[in-house]
Amino acid sequence: MISLADGGRSGTFDHRALVVDADDTVDRVLLPFLRRKITSDQPVLMVVGADTEAVVRDRLGPDAHALQWAPMNAFYQRTGFTYSRFLRYLRERQSRQEVVHIIAEPDVVTDPDAPVDRSAAYLGYEAMANEVYTCYRCSITCVWHSHRQAPSIIDEVRRVHQRELSAEGVVENPGYVAPGDFLGERAPADTAAVPPVTEVDLTVWHVEEAAACRAAVARWATSQHFVPTAVRQVVTATGEVVTNGLRHGRPPVRTRAWSQGATLIVHVEDHGGRCIPVDAGYRPPVSPADPAGLWVARQLADVLTTRTAGGRTAVRMYFPFAVIHRNLRVPT
Repeated sequence: MISLADGGRSGTFDHRALVVDADDTVDRVLLPFLRRKITSDQPVLMVVGADTEAVVRDRLGPDAHALQWAPMNAFYQRTGFTYSRFLRYLRERQSRQEVVHIIAEPDVVTDPDAPVDRSAAYLGYEAMANEVYTCYRCSITCVWHSHRQAPSIIDEVRRVHQRELSAEGVVENPGYVAPGDFLGERAPADTAAVPPVTEVDLTVWHVEEAAACRAAVARWATSQHFVPTAVRQVVTATGEVVTNGLRHGRPPVRTRAWSQGATLIVHVEDHGGRCIPVDAGYRPPVSPADPAGLWVARQLADVLTTRTAGGRTAVRMYFPFAVIHRNLRVPT
């Protein structure tokens, strides 16, 4: 691997990984990097967990005040929201002609009991950041902890980051894979079967019938103790996908929904058999005429997966209670 010192490519977007694989990784790798940025008076935004923040503040002492600190929940919520939140932050800095180095610690942990792997889903956004964020002159270093993730996830982390921050500086990542190739290798993303009996099962043939589908999903999400704001988000995401199926696929469009643990799952399927591009919904619409359905659904669901097989195109959305209600007022 070739060392690029701290800066990587000066004046362009730079996406790096820092894999924390030992107790002293933050001390050995991140702290020297931060000290150099502070010494050269370069702004750094820290969006990290409590453990990492405690180590950095302890080691830097008063110098830690030179860093900008943001609470995790200001950026890390649903996976798609997190991706668009960082995009909005980069746009804001660009509009002010500011260059900021971001240290971000993804708030996703491998959970073998969850109905979907949030870490694996988030890596799709990490991959697309290499295209969508590329016009911004900031850098992002993503901190991933090997003891919190499966080894396969850490391998994938290296494949979606062009560079890696190491004790030798910023080095090229030889295993890096272009976003389209990475997403293409992962498709189909969701092969889990739909339960034979679901809590919602509706079929619509015309756009005018979609309102009844939305109402049924609203009643169901409410019965699962989702608060009104969260219910609206589930309904809006479902409505966008159903409408997409009617307009761009082929009717009928069938919507099935069920709960697994504390996660609501909505599965929408049309009969068009038309493959959804692997990068669909990862790019924000530029004009009102641009398709926005999957972009909106990705912001509202925590995880969204697609699959085309057997002449049918399916979109599945996951709404974990704790994640969807993060920063929402939940009655006690």
